[in-house]
Amino acid sequence: MKIKLTLIAILPLAGIFSMPAKGELNYLHLYVAGDATADNWNCDLAEEMIPIGNDCFLWDGWLNSGQFKFLNKRGDWNSSVVADSPDLSFSTGVDYTLVDNTNGSYYDFKFVNPKAGFVRMVVDLRNLKVNFRRPVLGIVGDGALGWGDPSQGKKVIPVFADDEGKAEWSGQLRRGEIKFLAGDCDDWFPCYNAPVSLDELWNGGHQMVYNDGWGSAEDFKYLVPVSGCYTVTFKNEGSDRYYGIDIRTEEAPSLDGFFTGQPGRYLVGVDRDALRVHMARVPETLHIGTSGDDCREIAPVADGKFSSEVYLQAGQYYKLSTDPGKWPDCVLSPNIDVDISSGTTSNVSPMHGYSYTVPADGQYIVTADFTGNAPVLSASRHIVSGVEGPTADSAVKVAVKVMVSDGSIIVNGDYTSLAIYDVVGRKVGSESPCSVPSGVYLVKADKKVFKITVK
Repeated sequence: MKIKLTLIAILPLAGIFSMPAKGELNYLHLYVAGDATADNWNCDLAEEMIPIGNDCFLWDGWLNSGQFKFLNKRGDWNSSVVADSPDLSFSTGVDYTLVDNTNGSYYDFKFVNPKAGFVRMVVDLRNLKVNFRRPVLGIVGDGALGWGDPSQGKKVIPVFADDEGKAEWSGQLRRGEIKFLAGDCDDWFPCYNAPVSLDELWNGGHQMVYNDGWGSAEDFKYLVPVSGCYTVTFKNEGSDRYYGIDIRTEEAPSLDGFFTGQPGRYLVGVDRDALRVHMARVPETLHIGTSGDDCREIAPVADGKFSSEVYLQAGQYYKLSTDPGKWPDCVLSPNIDVDISSGTTSNVSPMHGYSYTVPADGQYIVTADFTGNAPVLSASRHIVSGVEGPTADSAVKVAVKVMVSDGSIIVNGDYTSLAIYDVVGRKVGSESPCSVPSGVYLVKADKKVFKITVK
């Protein structure tokens, strides 16, 4: 019930009552990426926003000072949704215009967070608008997330106000002490304290005492008497400071039956300081590659064990996958780039993250073992001897060359996949030769991209 009330407060802010403006956008997902976020410009680790209905998305979290923009598809910079002016520094409570920069059709302008801290973003993807908001209060204490460092956003639950200035929070608290940070919620003071030591937060109204940290009040804490669900409504009557809170409690929900799955062995990984959990079944099939179109199978040699000789290249970024046809949803990857030829690694998680690398081109025996308490992955270089003779994969590759002849684009050399795009990003061909009208084209042969003009 409280979630519904929260959404009612958020949705009018985003202006959800008009019709979609751009049908080519994907209205199911939206992500935020940049050096102001935890991904640090890794589009594979972009933070997913929460859909709140009517093509609107919500994100609450800590932003470092720096740049960021939005992505329509995780892992795809070409799906970016950007600001309408360069280095746009935002203010709280202001609506800003977004621009669909799909396929680089607009200048890649970024938003800028001028000060590290908690931020709420509400994006209206229908009308390409975004609103940013800073918190007005923060909940800290062992009755909440703990006593962390508020200057780094540690252990603080931010509380945001709606358009009318009303601040309300609903969630689970455990028995313990809490107090409320004020200002930007990045320091212990100013804050709001209890009027007496360990004022118990039962149902009803409670006084709050403003504490500027200079002896204006005692640093008394509130006591959460019983673990459960709490709704805290902060009262200020339009002033800059709050004078009281109303408490409503509910019995904590039962989690029985919420965590179910088929019997078997699973891979589990966490990221974002354990804020996200990823799970997948131990694979029955396994591939290694850079994408679903450029991968090779690692053959099963026993239950949970795989091993094959494959050709790998230096400078390429590989991931494992259980299903090449659903590559983004079925990849296994590390949380940092790992050279798998330097020894065995257990850094294998069911998430679209960083990559596996090798230091030199050549044939590698790649082995993956999922039978132990942790997965194990390694790759050993296979040097082809004169007795063995070269294999098809180890043959010297012919460099790719792109040329134009009689209005056609011709691609020669060794490659496995080919795609030709016009300047607005439309795919016009995937075979050589490719007859095209006059213009400028991008030719992508495997991971190499060539720009060429057809006259």
